[in-house]
Amino acid sequence: MKVITHHVELISRGKGRSAVQIASYCARERLYNAYNGRIYYPPLKDDLVYNRIMLPDNAPKNLYDRETLWNTVELTERSINARLARSLYFSLPIGLDIDTHIRMAKDYIQDYFVNRGMCADMFIHVKGDGNPHVHAILSTRSLDENGEWMSKQHRRYLLAPDGTRIRDPVTNRYMLGRSIKTNDWDDRENIELWRQGWAETCNKELELKGLELVTHMSYARQGLDLEPTKHKGRKVMELENRGIQTDRGNENRAIEARNKEREHRRREKEREHSLGGAERSR
Repeated sequence: MKVITHHVELISRGKGRSAVQIASYCARERLYNAYNGRIYYPPLKDDLVYNRIMLPDNAPKNLYDRETLWNTVELTERSINARLARSLYFSLPIGLDIDTHIRMAKDYIQDYFVNRGMCADMFIHVKGDGNPHVHAILSTRSLDENGEWMSKQHRRYLLAPDGTRIRDPVTNRYMLGRSIKTNDWDDRENIELWRQGWAETCNKELELKGLELVTHMSYARQGLDLEPTKHKGRKVMELENRGIQTDRGNENRAIEARNKEREHRRREKEREHSLGGAERSR
């Protein structure tokens, strides 16, 4: 069973990244960043076959404009190392047509992210290299009922047994406990749920077509003697998508070749075992 590719990472200003910049790259669209005054120019590619902004019901309609959406995110975050958005990348299964790919990706992003309150900017890239895939940029802040970005966390005051706030005896200020996050999107278990959800979404369609199913579980978790490929990362993926071979890309191609050889040997052993069993039963 093939392992489906599915990566999640944060777009952080502290790592020199920008939500507007990533949106410009994925959308193949020129965008202006009001936070730093920069204009981002997209790569000259014709591989974008579908894009769509998906918003929760309480989001203001002006956020359907890509430049507006990600500039409101940039301008809301004031910290120099702010986490601006979440980047999602996942592969589309081979053997299904583009209309099915679009429907699958839309339903998955709606169910697992937009319905939980995230704003999503979705892109499907097809280069003809056998690797159709989806990029999605997801907001990290929740929107309140008026469509305003909420704080990522809020203060929790320490309370006495009678429910009143406790004052610090030195400063006379109310004492604070641990802050409470506005949403649970940072919870580690979400990564597993999101990966499993995409595998299940793919398998519903693959089963209908009689195609090989996929899994979100690693080879080790499946008990298979296969090497996992190495995560490429954004920069490596950009170079490889431009046809420029990289050390990490070459390493992954070598791993894939070794895995094919392992699979060939495994099938040969199974065939020999099957033939041996047939001989003994005569």
